[in-house]
Amino acid sequence: MGNERVYASDAERQKAYRARLAEGRPKSPPAPAKRTRLPSRPAQLARLMDNLQAMILGYEGWEETQPDSLKETALADKLRQTIEQLTAALDLLAEVDLPRGFGRD
Repeated sequence: MGNERVYASDAERQKAYRARLAEGRPKSPPAPAKRTRLPSRPAQLARLMDNLQAMILGYEGWEETQPDSLKETALADKLRQTIEQLTAALDLLAEVDLPRGFGRD
């Protein structure tokens, strides 16, 4: 009165197992996503300032390469205002004194 054998041999059982795997059934649960560390806050601020400086240089280059016929248009005024505002923002960021934390202040 034992269990009936589903497969006649171990080889047939292994063959059926491999067929189930080939059908696309997952072998194991997917691995959890890797967590990446964020850069430190001073590094984030430095990257932000670098990006802002790059934007300022880009807008200055755009302003310099405009033809003379466009030097006194609304676009040129907007470019100058943008450069001034971005420069002011960069100056404000340069004044930021971040706390060091963990009792190192």
